[in-house]
Order: sequence, then C-alpha cells, then structure tokens
Amino acid sequence: MRRFAVASAWLTAFILVLPAAGLAVAASSLREPVMFLAWYPVLLALAYLLGLIILALLGLSPAWLRALVAAILTYAVVLADPLTTTMASFPIHVIRCGGLPIVATDFAAARSYTVPSSEHYLVTPLDTRFFCTEAEARAARYHRRLEY
Repeated sequence: MRRFAVASAWLTAFILVLPAAGLAVAASSLREPVMFLAWYPVLLALAYLLGLIILALLGLSPAWLRALVAAILTYAVVLADPLTTTMASFPIHVIRCGGLPIVATDFAAARSYTVPSSEHYLVTPLDTRFFCTEAEARAARYHRRLEY
C-alpha cells in the first residue's frame, strides 16, 4: 500500500501540478477565463482518476517511474479522446503559437473560428482545432465567426 501511495503522489505531480502551472499561464491570457477554468479542472480530475486506475495495474518500480508511465498513458488516452482532446491540447497550442491560438469549431457544421482579440473568444470541449494564424484557418476552409 505504501508503494501505491508514493506512486500516486508522483502521479499527482505529473497529472495535476505540472498541467496546473501551464493552465495558470494559459488562463491568465484569456479575457474571460471563467468558462475555460470551469472545464479544465474537471478534465484534470478525470485524467487523474484514469491515471490512478492505470497506476494500480502497473507493477513497475521505482514509484516515480511507475507514475511517469501511468501519466504518459493517461495523457495519450486524454489526447486521443474526442471529448477531451481540445481542452487537453490547448496549453500545447499556446506554446506552439507563442500566445493564444485561434479557436475553430465544426459544431453544428459552422466551421468557424474566433481570434483571441474577439469579445467571444472561448475554449470549450466543443471546439475542434487550433490555428496560429487566420491564414491557416482560412486555408483549412474555416470562416471568421460573426461578432454580435
């Protein structure tokens, strides 16, 4: 039981603490971070629970290696699942683009995008893609969301 407790502490660091630091940076850049911050902790909690299941199934030692393998497998699942991939990959795109990315959605066949300077800029699980420039978004056949 002690081995599992130590490994789960490492898992906490890999799945909750490290992404939370990236989350703080990403959320501080958003004009309205409340909606994003409402979804993201739920994603992290679900990822942590999945990580605990994977951790329990692994028999590796030492504890940090066991937790690292569980975290990597958890991230692979979260990034591959269509319901969680957008929220999980948002911090990656913030880094890739050097700032907030353009958020695109296919929801209701809209194929629209929102730029970070927009009043309606928001990241939700319904979003499907991120772009660094409007030219990239237009090349992928998305159109700019109408401002109301």
